[in-house]
Amino acid sequence: MSAGASAAGSDITSAGAYEYVAETLGPRLLVIVPSGRALFVANWASDEVASFQIDPETGSLTPAPGSPFRTGRNPRAVTVHPGGRFLYASNWEDGTLSAFQVGEDGGLDPIPGSPFATETHPRNIRFDPDGRFGYVSNAGSGTVSSYRVDAATGVLAPTPGSSATTEARPRSAMLDPRGRFLFTAHEGTSLIASFRIDGETGDLTASPGSPISSGRDPRFVTIDPSGRFAYTANQRSNDISAYRIDQETGALRPVPGSPFRARRRPFQVLIDPAGRFAFVANQGSRSLSVWTIDPRTGALAPVPGGSFRSGRHPIWPTVDPTGRWIYVANRKSNDISGFAVSPDDGSLSPLPHSPWKTEAGPRAATIDATGRYLYTANAESGTIFTVRIPTAGSSVDDADLSREERT
Repeated sequence: MSAGASAAGSDITSAGAYEYVAETLGPRLLVIVPSGRALFVANWASDEVASFQIDPETGSLTPAPGSPFRTGRNPRAVTVHPGGRFLYASNWEDGTLSAFQVGEDGGLDPIPGSPFATETHPRNIRFDPDGRFGYVSNAGSGTVSSYRVDAATGVLAPTPGSSATTEARPRSAMLDPRGRFLFTAHEGTSLIASFRIDGETGDLTASPGSPISSGRDPRFVTIDPSGRFAYTANQRSNDISAYRIDQETGALRPVPGSPFRARRRPFQVLIDPAGRFAFVANQGSRSLSVWTIDPRTGALAPVPGGSFRSGRHPIWPTVDPTGRWIYVANRKSNDISGFAVSPDDGSLSPLPHSPWKTEAGPRAATIDATGRYLYTANAESGTIFTVRIPTAGSSVDDADLSREERT
């Protein structure tokens, strides 16, 4: 089903603490508004955002009126404001943010003053939980830009400090669940930076001891739901760094036993909604590794079985809101692997119809607000793939392929 030019790349999901950031070209991660009524994809190659209405009964997608909508050059990421009324696209080549008001029908209207200036090569914007402040990591300038958000209009205004200097090539910024601290991992380095957020102004102040050492080439910082622990997957040293977060300053201290050994090329740490288990997709070993999280120390221990077979080059795993199911897109085998998560020990069991064959280049899996449907963007074919998720009380055998929609 066509909704304009195919190709392209998206970046952020609005699932509370479970926000993921994509790093490569093509549609990579889909963003769904909190109400679950609309889905958006940033189209890198055609400088657009495609918008779809979601049928709440079937999960099917229909292009929203007016879709696709123009952005700046090479939109790398799309982010929905926590209130669900505003959408922002970070434009990699322009150094800008395109801002839109989200209509009831999924349509987008430009916000006055859009696009808003960032610095060089913005990756995405993230918001604090109340949506008062937004932060953009700028890979080209080694900075994080900070903004105050007008709650009525969605207009962005730089905070008094405007931006904070980080280390080179910051990846996506991550905030703790209470919006007090911000963290960045740095591409090609062995460093993690941390900042305290001023609750009045939104400005950033470097935490004591920042930056702190990690393994080689840390990908992203993941915060557990309690906000006490931080984790990063280190692609070139094949391990996971774990830290305790100082609740006053945001400073990071390694937890006992860190770093924890992973398999080849771990991509990102994902934590289940209850904060009991940590999952990592290992791109170089076709597997998902699973650990239990010590609730006192944050240390990781492998679950029975340790690692579980996926397809080729697994990327962007996601867990449903109940923590019962986990899915991962396999970029090079063009399919999605799905597993049931044991509530007792966190071990994984393949779902009966897994893997589901997609079109070319699935980048990520995103679950809608109801937890009933999973959507995956296929980078090389410009399509969106849908899977129905088993509901409470149903058999895992109920999970099945729904459809492909073209972006």
